[in-house]
Amino acid sequence: MADHSTPGAHPLAPSDVLLEHADELVGSTTDAHASDGLEPVDGPASGVSEPSAIAFGGDRGRLEITQRAVERIVEITARRHPAVARQSAVLGRGLPKARAVVAGQRVSLHLETAITWPNPLADTATNLRQTITTAVEDLTGLGVDRADITVTAVDASQVSTSTAPGEAVAAKQPVGGPAVVWVGFVGAFALVLAGCVAVREMAVATGLTDGASWLARGFELEPAGWMVPSGIFAAVVGVLLLVVTFKRRRRTHHAVGGQDGLVWLRSADVARLACDSARQVDSVTAVAGRSRRKRVNLTVTTFGEPSRVSTDVTAVVEDRLRTITPVPQTRIAVREE
Repeated sequence: MADHSTPGAHPLAPSDVLLEHADELVGSTTDAHASDGLEPVDGPASGVSEPSAIAFGGDRGRLEITQRAVERIVEITARRHPAVARQSAVLGRGLPKARAVVAGQRVSLHLETAITWPNPLADTATNLRQTITTAVEDLTGLGVDRADITVTAVDASQVSTSTAPGEAVAAKQPVGGPAVVWVGFVGAFALVLAGCVAVREMAVATGLTDGASWLARGFELEPAGWMVPSGIFAAVVGVLLLVVTFKRRRRTHHAVGGQDGLVWLRSADVARLACDSARQVDSVTAVAGRSRRKRVNLTVTTFGEPSRVSTDVTAVVEDRLRTITPVPQTRIAVREE
């Protein structure tokens, strides 16, 4: 084969020959577009879109619905039911209270609730079961296999005890404060003293202050004769405190029109009524009175005959107080001017 290369030039490798011909082809293509009046186009050929570099994952991932989420849906739905009463609890959750067991795409429900009076329990439970089942299926997409309803209470707190619309209800009888109130004050004071002693003992033990420990000396006791009567005294005091704690509260008011009356009067108000009635008697110039629960004491000042004034005042006061229960006894003391 004849060598047509230029003398003195380096021989071309096959790859160099291909690159040289490729440059010629590109140049000829560009010249052809230019001769046709078209501008050269950079990049891929027209009509072919580049593949996107962003991959959207909206249909990827996993949805997990916890049991607590299902329980909250059931509880909120039950609270909105018109026949369900909401009741709080000191410890734990109040009513309504739900439990749920989720297994795959199915769920089992159990609801404890209180129903308001006078809704029928069976019909209300059926309606409530349908309501919570629909809510769980619509909001979670889970299928409900079963929904158990347990009625633990019937709430009648909103029911009026009056027999006719608009009829007034008798008020609860007022009573005095518990007799054990002073025990609370004494106990609180004792706790404050114990706290002060504890702070001092800590300061002595840590060296913050000088002095001897009170508790160390106080608890170094030996058997002595005074311990037996002291123990008996402490036991008696404890029993008395228990009696005072459960003692019935003292009644402080009088009912007007019977024990189920609508109006209650204090003893001071009863005394005012008695004094007002006594002032209406002839020859009476001044009246002073005091009242306890079962007795009214009046001191009447008059310039008339004492026996007549006493009789008239007694009759007027007793007639004024006869509608009060219990009816107090009237004692009249007449003083002449």
